[in-house]
Amino acid sequence: KNILIQYLGNPFAITIAFSFLILVLTIFGGRLFCAYICPLGTLQEIIYALFGKKRKNRKQIPQFQERRFAYVKYIVLVVTIILSLIGVNYIFIHLCPVYALSLLPDIAVWGLIVTLLIIVAGIFLERFWCRFLCPYAALMNLFQHLGQLVHFPRLKIHRNLERCNDCELCSLSCPMNINITENESVQNPNCILCFKCIKKCPKPEALKGKMEK
Repeated sequence: KNILIQYLGNPFAITIAFSFLILVLTIFGGRLFCAYICPLGTLQEIIYALFGKKRKNRKQIPQFQERRFAYVKYIVLVVTIILSLIGVNYIFIHLCPVYALSLLPDIAVWGLIVTLLIIVAGIFLERFWCRFLCPYAALMNLFQHLGQLVHFPRLKIHRNLERCNDCELCSLSCPMNINITENESVQNPNCILCFKCIKKCPKPEALKGKMEK
């Protein structure tokens, strides 16, 4: 009992336990954390709804560029791990916008600058941080691939080919710029399961969430 209380009162142990739960959730539920729990994800949604949607001539970047830039977050993840291993992870901590938001109002200057830059970028590209820079997203994507290798079922957006009329409103509404109509089920690990595609779809039962291997 004393050991349990000791660990529950340890911030590092709490962080490890929370991270473990998030990764387990990711294997079976994809990136639900990004859509419904992450504070920076929520902030980006609000900022884009207030300012991004009001811009004229809003356009998504082409899919081949999306896939290319999406690899940047894996580089950020590797750099973060290396910094942690050599004991200078405080650099990332001071620059990480997610960590910066948790420190309000005692936010570091550089953390504030990076956070503001990401928010501004998010006005022009919806969920900019989630799509291109977030190392946590990169780690969650890797765990999704791990779950797929061992054939664990995962919640995915499934498209009923008989009901779908290929209007592509689902793809146009996706905050992660995923081509929903590319496959029968969305295989892209960047899907955050926000279900905006389902809400936007004009055909009942054409899209739904489904556990699939």
